[in-house]
Amino acid sequence: MIYKHGDPGFEDSWLDFIQYDPIHPSLKIQPRIKGNRTVFVYADEGIPQFMVCARIGNKLPRNIPEVLTDDGYTSSYDVYYGTFYSIFRLPTATQKGGGKYAIKELIEHCKTLGVNGFFTLSPVPFLREHFSNKPSEAMVRQYLESLQGPVEKFHLGNGAKIQNINFDADMSALRYNESWGIMVNYDYNHYQNVIV
Repeated sequence: MIYKHGDPGFEDSWLDFIQYDPIHPSLKIQPRIKGNRTVFVYADEGIPQFMVCARIGNKLPRNIPEVLTDDGYTSSYDVYYGTFYSIFRLPTATQKGGGKYAIKELIEHCKTLGVNGFFTLSPVPFLREHFSNKPSEAMVRQYLESLQGPVEKFHLGNGAKIQNINFDADMSALRYNESWGIMVNYDYNHYQNVIV
């Protein structure tokens, strides 16, 4: 079951799980739960399994500054973008392979909020291990489609598609050293039809 921060059933103590985020370890709690941003927890039989940090808005963010910027999210738009910018397993997790179920349930939950565009903004953590110089967009796409790294293997292996390859998307020291700051928008708009 999916629990959204601020809704009944979401325990405030779950926000402490943010300290285990391996994707954006320096991003504090408050920026994740204000404006266009929120936090979801996927729980199985009441036990937290995965946390998903999301931005819901009228635009698809292609970099971290855009994730952290509000865009006037209102009900007057036909398409709301749900962008999942951090998805990680929790230390309390007992369910194997829970990530794909977390995303599927999250998509269904977000539909009830009026969201109808589903994407991630994901890192490419081992890119520098495969290229000595910053690769072109075509080279990055070829690398992603080879499913060599765990992030692209998870997303593409579970039915998502590459939407955008974004240069200089996260210029933190961690992401620059791993991938020159390159991040990827994965398209999950057909994901619910893939997982059974």
